[in-house]
Order: sequence, then C-alpha cells, then structure tokens
Amino acid sequence: MPNALLYRPKNVAIIDDSEAVRRSLAVLLTARGYVAVGFAGGAEFLASPMKTSFDYLLVDYKMDGMSGVDLLKALRGEGVNTPAAMVSGWETSGLERLAIEAGFAAFIRKPMLDHILFSLIGPPMPPKSGEGVTAKTPRTKGAA
Repeated sequence: MPNALLYRPKNVAIIDDSEAVRRSLAVLLTARGYVAVGFAGGAEFLASPMKTSFDYLLVDYKMDGMSGVDLLKALRGEGVNTPAAMVSGWETSGLERLAIEAGFAAFIRKPMLDHILFSLIGPPMPPKSGEGVTAKTPRTKGAA
C-alpha cells in the first residue's frame, strides 16, 4: 500500500501583507490543485507552528515590520530550508540580485505570470509509482 503522504498536494505558504495578493494567489494555487495558506507578514509566519510544513514559500519583499529578506534569514537561522521565491512589485535596482544573494530560489515580479509561478513550484502532486512517463496523445478521428 503506497504511503498517502507521498501523494498529498504541495503546500504553499503565501507571506504578503496585502490581503488582496494573498487571496488572489490562494485562489490561483488552489484552482491548480495546491494547498495554499496565507500569512499577513513575517512575524505571523515565524510564530506559526506550520512554518516547517510547507513545500514552497512565496514571500513578499516589502512588508510591514519585517522584509522578506529578514524573514528568510530568520527561517534559515532556525534550520528551515524550504525553497522560497521573493515576490515584489517594486522596481528597485538590484532587487533580484539581493533576493538571490539572500538565498531565495527565484525572484518573481508582480504582476506575475502563471506559467512562471508554476514552473518554480512544480506540479501540485508528485507522480505516483509508474506515472511520470508522458502518455501518448490519442489521435483524433481522421488524423493521418
């Protein structure tokens, strides 16, 4: 019997002080089969007992109280090594370099494109045993 935990949907944390951004990202992710949980800022995320249970973190750069960079440093200091992407609408020079140097796996500019987001996070669920091989596309009637 396969382990059900191996086939659970990916959990994604959205850490952003904008409720509208959290809500829209959560709707987008859930519609694609992920589990999405929003946090209003770095302090709220750090205080959460769930902080180690995520597969990917989407972290806003500029938040009230704690920047995304400060949050990632705090998490890494606690031994939390969950992959994370910095998300920002700011066009500050050098922000992408700052994100990568701070340890973020990627930098995503707002507004983001769906395909960029999903290529970073990966599929919502890992393939089951025997899956992962691309199935042949069925030929349509009358196709040569």
